[in-house]
Amino acid sequence: MIRQPDLFIAPPIYENGKLKISSVLIANRGEIACRVIATCKKLGITTFVVFTDADANAPFVKLADKAHYLGDPESQPYQNGELIIEIAKRFGADAIHPGYGYLSENADFAAAVGSAGLIFLGPSPQTIAALGDKREAKESLAARSSVPLVPGYGGLDQDPELLEKEADRIGYPVMIKASAGGGGKGMRIVYSKEDFRESLQRCTSEAGRLFGSAHCLIEKYIEAGKHVEMQIFGDGETTVSFLDRECSVQRRNQKIIEESPCPWLSAEMRQDMSNSALEIARLLKYESAGTVEFIVDVKNERYYFLEVNTRIQVEHPITEEVVGIDLIALQIYVAGGGKLQDLPQLHDIKQTGHSIEVRLCAEDPFHDFRPCTGTICQLKTPLDNKSEDSAGLRYELGVERGSAITVHFDSMISKIIVWAPNRAMAIAKMIRALKNTICFGLTTNQVFLQRILASPHFHDVRYTTALIPQNIDELTAPLDTLSVDSSTAIAALEISRLKPTYTDRRSAFKSIPKSFRNQRAGKNMSAAGLVSSEITKSGQDEKVDMLVSKDDMGSYRVVRLDPETPPTSAEEDVYFNKEGGPLVKRYYSAIRSKRETRFDGVSIVDSVVEASPPWSTGQLKVSFAGQIATYDFALASQGEFKKTIYIQESGSGIPVLYTVSGLLAWAGMLDEKASEAQKANSRVSTCPMPSKILEVTAKDGTWVKVGDKLLVLESMKMEIQVTSSAEGIVSMQVKEGDILPEGSVLCEILEGEEDGRSA
Repeated sequence: MIRQPDLFIAPPIYENGKLKISSVLIANRGEIACRVIATCKKLGITTFVVFTDADANAPFVKLADKAHYLGDPESQPYQNGELIIEIAKRFGADAIHPGYGYLSENADFAAAVGSAGLIFLGPSPQTIAALGDKREAKESLAARSSVPLVPGYGGLDQDPELLEKEADRIGYPVMIKASAGGGGKGMRIVYSKEDFRESLQRCTSEAGRLFGSAHCLIEKYIEAGKHVEMQIFGDGETTVSFLDRECSVQRRNQKIIEESPCPWLSAEMRQDMSNSALEIARLLKYESAGTVEFIVDVKNERYYFLEVNTRIQVEHPITEEVVGIDLIALQIYVAGGGKLQDLPQLHDIKQTGHSIEVRLCAEDPFHDFRPCTGTICQLKTPLDNKSEDSAGLRYELGVERGSAITVHFDSMISKIIVWAPNRAMAIAKMIRALKNTICFGLTTNQVFLQRILASPHFHDVRYTTALIPQNIDELTAPLDTLSVDSSTAIAALEISRLKPTYTDRRSAFKSIPKSFRNQRAGKNMSAAGLVSSEITKSGQDEKVDMLVSKDDMGSYRVVRLDPETPPTSAEEDVYFNKEGGPLVKRYYSAIRSKRETRFDGVSIVDSVVEASPPWSTGQLKVSFAGQIATYDFALASQGEFKKTIYIQESGSGIPVLYTVSGLLAWAGMLDEKASEAQKANSRVSTCPMPSKILEVTAKDGTWVKVGDKLLVLESMKMEIQVTSSAEGIVSMQVKEGDILPEGSVLCEILEGEEDGRSA
């Protein structure tokens, strides 16, 4: 059996009996800050971090030896190099580690760090400058190297008309990309001339905000292409290749699954690409960690240079897993003056086994990967159980239970990394890890990742960057047969009864017991409830209601109610209670259609509840005729008779959000149709998440048709277009620059005629 390589941690450099780098300030946050801290602790290095309001209680702040408050995240303090250097000097830090993103590829920042007498844990400012501008980097490589380049345009002239002509010359599809960008931001694929101008505008807008330069490149987009990169390392004299990673599974041009080695590459092409990467590194006398990215044309079996990222990559752990080298420790070693040639562990780099990384993100793949926000109310991994399967399993977490995922930062919750002797075993191991990961409190891509890994398209090693877009319907197929299950509904009902809580608010009728109702409950009523959940079909949410009840013999009945239909006019007259009446109608309709399941021999085996207000979390074990099912849950009360429950059956990998209501309380609700109708009104556009208004494209009082663009929002560094779902006159409620919470009204489409007259 192939054995995973032991991890080599380069030793720290000493000077005059003291550590050359004894303390490091990490100019970053989240999981990469935690990752750097972990290696520094192994080396005996003191760590300092900086944080904003949003991260006051974040894990990286708790793990560091000292932390300094930066202020409001709205002011983009992680981009304030002058402030970060001042804090580092105040702490007495020897070095600054930039992580990835933010200032990690900012040559001016790297130079300023050196000028302040500190060590920058990354390449030299000259190297960053030479490679940071993709246009200049390609011009230089074309003149000085034999590295193959993608056909395209990288000139200084950014006139939109000229750029459009260049796109015509190159031939569609083309990729517009920010010259100073990275991380999948500031990029657009354009398939036709008609879409070019608008895509260019969005791309330049994003590039200007995120990277400080709106300059863009136009490149031929290779549709049957693989994204393969080479991990390089240098000390200014010696360069080493840690070989390849494949990063072709992408959405919105951002990676979500990476693996090493690339399963499609031949040994010959792997060596050629490694040699090309080393040629670039030697030209620049490269120092520290870097990644040379290539696009591989699968059809013609050719590769082309894309860019060099002069920083540690998000996906660096999979390289560490297969070559057995701690890349963060190596950065510190080289920055301290260590020489790569003095490390025999680097003399013969080989890849052993296979490693896969997935990015668990707060986003909704069933609604066009919309970023999601929320507070994590439960977070568990297989590592918590210390099972045998935890060997070769790694979680790079920057959050914990109680952490908030906000609009200010990237949506990534965790990186999950596995190592196994071969690719098939690594895929199976990752699927098991995802099936046993618990993350409650917000929507994630957990199910979507499992579907990709199980897909035959991913198992075919010829897959390309088109894997997700070409198979999106299959990968986001309806979840109803998976997520809404009768046995899980029984578990949800029982969980809601585990620890009943009642509000303390008392009225003028305080002498009446809180549980009193002037209706006879019946001997079964206390063990009955309406269990509701939302499933997703073709991008649309559909509510599923189930009546769950338990009789005196311990048997359960689950009746799945028919979808709610509007009452007839006669029914409107009859139903004084607009909620209870339709419930009765739906119940008897379900009974007639035999949408009823009976469960005998059900018993509660064990339950554990831990109070962590406002949520209670725990685990419930239920025996269904001798078959034991285990459910993790998080429970919160919404008033006296309604509970919200996140629940996930062990090994299913499918978290489901339920609401459980007592029948009397549910049937006694007042008619809320007016407010619900307003919420569902297609003429009212609301903020899908906390966002900033970047652009108002439809002015107040103008006429719009279905599909016309109304606004552009920004959330979690992503731009989102809002289009009209109705025809009429715009009543705009916001302006550019507004920062709005989720659910805020953006605009309303009034009924009218195109000339503006009321209909």
